[in-house]
Amino acid sequence: MLSRTIALAAVCLCGVARAQSDQGAERATELAEQGRCAEAMPLIKGAMGQVADQALAKRMGAAAVRCAMMQNHQKDATSFVAWLEEKFPRDPEVLFMATHVYMDLSRRSEDELSSVAPDSPLVVELNAENFLRHGEFRKAIDEYRILLRRAPNMPGIHYRIGQLILQLPATATSSADARKEFEEELKIYPQNAGAEYFLGEISRENGDLPAAIQHYSQATKLNAGLPEPYFGLGRSLLESGRPAEAVPPLETAARLSPENPTVHLTLAHAYQKLGRRADAAREFELQKNTAAKIQRNTTELKQNVSGMNAPQADSK
Repeated sequence: MLSRTIALAAVCLCGVARAQSDQGAERATELAEQGRCAEAMPLIKGAMGQVADQALAKRMGAAAVRCAMMQNHQKDATSFVAWLEEKFPRDPEVLFMATHVYMDLSRRSEDELSSVAPDSPLVVELNAENFLRHGEFRKAIDEYRILLRRAPNMPGIHYRIGQLILQLPATATSSADARKEFEEELKIYPQNAGAEYFLGEISRENGDLPAAIQHYSQATKLNAGLPEPYFGLGRSLLESGRPAEAVPPLETAARLSPENPTVHLTLAHAYQKLGRRADAAREFELQKNTAAKIQRNTTELKQNVSGMNAPQADSK
């Protein structure tokens, strides 16, 4: 009887402690919501690990984040966001708040960088990235050109310009202009596998399969984890009438990118040319299945975005 009485007393005391903690958290939250952040913040920090009410905890965390941002206490803001994300994983409201906090902190850091080092090449690079985010590729290229005048040996910049040229509407000189940028990149940074890959793409599109094979092959040596160079290499070897040599890189591409129907289709054709009917049939089936999966995912995405039933693919 005595032990039961002690246990009940302990439960009561715990309940009282939780109620007191929640009262403290409620008071801290109200102060923060009233804009009295200097008073609220120490109380909130003390209550963070003790508040029991989930709704109150979220409300308190959100108020703490707003106070930290108002006071420009960036470390506190990120700490409160991290606490909310840990306590409420995958919560839409918390994720929405985190997105805005990190965006705002990013803008503040950009402004500070521009103020501290306005002539730094890093400021120019940020300007270029801002244009990229808004889809203004030509303006981004102009900024990267300015950056190269200030820092001509900076790795990665010619590579980015080359990529942007290929994304712009094609002109009579697009291919040559992009090629020049990728070649300049390799002079500065010979280990850039992406530059070798795009040089392979340009060579293949221009009908120069030997050059394409050389560039794709070099790209696979520089970065063995990229499926695209292996696929480019295998496809170019197949188009050159060398199916036996095409199979190993195409098999690697299929292993690295198993959901790509085009890879499976090309590998199937290579097997077919070698008389490997069972292997070809397997790859044709994989091509069919992965293409159907992509179609289903696309249909679901359209449904989710529009809120309406998207047209179903013809199953025939």
